[in-house]
Amino acid sequence: MSDLRRFRDVIDLWPSREGMASDIPGASAWTVSKWWQRDAIPSEWWSAVLGTETARSGGVTAELLTALAAREPVEARA
Repeated sequence: MSDLRRFRDVIDLWPSREGMASDIPGASAWTVSKWWQRDAIPSEWWSAVLGTETARSGGVTAELLTALAAREPVEARA
């Protein structure tokens, strides 16, 4: 499992911005690129992100996204 310490790490679970966008209804590659640039995924997209197989298999949880948004240190995931 990846070490997820930033939103960019979550986004980088996908092979490309286009790949993430194709998994999330309503998202475009441009939108995902902006998330990566800002190192933030807006909370209104979290449910859609959490609903993807890539996020589930990568260990992304609502608790993780909340901690990242709060800029709290996230312990390494084994």
